[in-house]
Amino acid sequence: MKAMLRTIFNETKRSERSDERLEQAFTSIKRYLNVLQLSRHSSPSYSPKKLHRLYVWTQGFLDALDELEESKYCAGRFAERVKKSYLDEMRPEELDDYRRYVYFYKNALIRLFSVLDKLGYFLNDLFDLKTETLKTHFSFFTVLRKMRESGVHPALQQKLYELKIEAKQPLQVLRNQRNMEIHYVNVEMLDDLMQSHSYLGDRIQVEDIADNLAQLNRGYEMVCMTMDLVFQYISRGSIGENGEENHGGGTQNGSYHGQRERARQNGGADAGQSRV
Repeated sequence: MKAMLRTIFNETKRSERSDERLEQAFTSIKRYLNVLQLSRHSSPSYSPKKLHRLYVWTQGFLDALDELEESKYCAGRFAERVKKSYLDEMRPEELDDYRRYVYFYKNALIRLFSVLDKLGYFLNDLFDLKTETLKTHFSFFTVLRKMRESGVHPALQQKLYELKIEAKQPLQVLRNQRNMEIHYVNVEMLDDLMQSHSYLGDRIQVEDIADNLAQLNRGYEMVCMTMDLVFQYISRGSIGENGEENHGGGTQNGSYHGQRERARQNGGADAGQSRV
């Protein structure tokens, strides 16, 4: 992958084995890209337009994960240079590094939830969930709830739900920080913000950088594991163990999302088939 930002620190590109969870996610995504390529030359379960859309979307996840990891890495590297606890104690060079840390930390926050929400839109399209009928703008977690309520791919949904629960605490912290950065400040968030910042005239203390980075890393790991899980699952549902195309996903009548797409193309003739 690109890993361009490491040049800021005069470092070489990220080695393939330096981040196991990220590389596992990359491997699963690339495998699904191969599945889609095979599908183009055989009996596709989707229309050519949807097949192309899924391919472009999936390619984009490789860049999105790479950019998230790079932002997280840069935040951590600049944080290592911040030693003082108060801004007025910092020399100009350290203050610049602190501001660079803040920039990349915020960038990573935004990218983390962006990746999840893009995955939500991808799954909504892939499984034909029609989550947009509930909310015009929806998140990954809304899609996950829609999967649960609709009984669509329960094995995948359950594992994704477990990952969400395991990362509930750091995700909540990160989401609040993201919302304060790009959305709004409600009364509760404003109260938290006021308690965490100095009053006018007081010395400005640096936030708990180590804790921020720990929460970010837990959220990042959840994203990588989620991507790995999703693309492993949909690859297995589209291709056999020996490489032969098998859009049946291990069922007699075909995978649920494949059935829905074929039913749409056939005017609903297959709409009554059972779900996986």
